[in-house]
Amino acid sequence: MTTTTPPALLYRIEDGVAIIAFNRPEKLNALTPDMLKSFFEHVDQAAVDPSVRVILVTGEGRGFSAGLDLSVIGTGVSKTTTLTPPEPVSKQWGDDIGPDLSRYFGNGWNALITSRKPTIAAVNGAAFGWGFILSLHCDIRFAGESALFNATFARLGVPAEKGIGWLLPRLIGIARAADLLYTARRFDGREAERLGLVNQCLPDAELMPHALQYAKQIAQNAAPRSLAAMKAQIWSAGDDCYDQAFQAADREQDLAVQTQDFLEGIGSLREKRSPQFKGQ
Repeated sequence: MTTTTPPALLYRIEDGVAIIAFNRPEKLNALTPDMLKSFFEHVDQAAVDPSVRVILVTGEGRGFSAGLDLSVIGTGVSKTTTLTPPEPVSKQWGDDIGPDLSRYFGNGWNALITSRKPTIAAVNGAAFGWGFILSLHCDIRFAGESALFNATFARLGVPAEKGIGWLLPRLIGIARAADLLYTARRFDGREAERLGLVNQCLPDAELMPHALQYAKQIAQNAAPRSLAAMKAQIWSAGDDCYDQAFQAADREQDLAVQTQDFLEGIGSLREKRSPQFKGQ
């Protein structure tokens, strides 16, 4: 009798939400190069799918991701995980909407940022090393009370890897980022909430129901074109001056009011009903 190895990534779409789950629970979802490549392929798949409005990332079992698999560390194999930048996504969701993110995010692990779909991490259990960094590439994070975060790099004798030295100070400030990076200490979901690293820490049993319902609410009630523009505005805001951002927002507003979704949004408010946005 042959046994089938379960896929290392699970992918499904539910009410406009693409759910991507790391699926090596016996290894706390530790990442292999093939697994990471597959993850970004799934992110790109969701990015070009018009039926997907939001991307939700989580882990099966007791962990989000314990980082790079220990069997890979020190072998040189991990160098292959600096992936070729993905091809541009469909223009319906792409760089024709809002600021051009390719100015800032042309390499590395940019797929979660450049997807133009809102991305949410539901962090259950361990989020160490590269697993921690992947969660930081998401727009919004929720954590369970049993979540444990760890920027392990100083303990391993390596620098702040894969953009975390850029991401972490922007999220929680230089002093707090320095504390987490220099000490390589573990901290839980409650402290992550206090630091502003996660939007909310919830009891473990409530984490996924809350994150999924939150994602579905965005998918149902927010115009996808607006979401694409807002995401680009948010991720480029720290590198543009106020005048550039204001002028870009005005240009985007002029385009948005010509769309069917704008008319639908106004109509649904006047008629006191849920909007039926089509991304047009």
